[in-house]
Amino acid sequence: MNMKTPNESFHDRIARRYDEIYSSARWARWFEISWAGIKPHIPSDLRAPIVDLGCGTGKYGLRLAKSGYAVTLSDLSRGMLEVCRQKAAVQGLDERVTFVKADVMDLSELPRERFALAIAQGDPISFAAHAPKAVKEISKILRPGGVLVASVDAMLAALDHYAEKSDLDGLELLVKNGEMEWLANDESERFPVHTFTPEKLRALFESAGFEVLDLFGKTILPFKKLEALFENEEASERIMALEKKLCRIPSALGRASHLQIAARKK
Repeated sequence: MNMKTPNESFHDRIARRYDEIYSSARWARWFEISWAGIKPHIPSDLRAPIVDLGCGTGKYGLRLAKSGYAVTLSDLSRGMLEVCRQKAAVQGLDERVTFVKADVMDLSELPRERFALAIAQGDPISFAAHAPKAVKEISKILRPGGVLVASVDAMLAALDHYAEKSDLDGLELLVKNGEMEWLANDESERFPVHTFTPEKLRALFESAGFEVLDLFGKTILPFKKLEALFENEEASERIMALEKKLCRIPSALGRASHLQIAARKK
């Protein structure tokens, strides 16, 4: 019997609370920004198959299924898939969705060169044991011309974490390899997280045979520090207008906690 990885254990444990954790007005705007970066790459043909990798509780995949697409929802966490399965049943989407337990490091359970769009939000590439292998695995399941829209953790945003702890060892490892640790309260659920600069993210995708279509930071503005303002609709709209002006300025990307990339398989 295979032992669960720390990554899998952590996500199994929080699966039933996941939607609640990310339910505030601030997070609603975060998901809006993420969706806006996905939307231009959604196939116009409803028959085009889509896969949501690291689907979690189905934030994006179920939305696409509700629009009429056939969607494969994949995650390494059985707990996440079970919550997703229950939501699909409540929404009457059973006939449009397929569930596959898989790590992005091994997508052999999914058909080769099938999908027109792959979504990898929630940073499954950053959580993968080896990010280059994960990107190549995703490439295998995309049809030629298929698009991957993924988010990853940004390296420069993590500098303050180690600086505030006076942790020079952590800083050196982060700068050298882009590597840090998922800081779960339970040490047994901690696992390596791979972070990226915009330049390294672009190079990763290009080396795997992708053409980069879009790359932006989310978010440039410190949404967490502005959290109280998101409860006011007018203030929330003003913040979003500013964020849209900032998020694709190359020199501003270093402020972002995450990077979102869209890339087409050549």
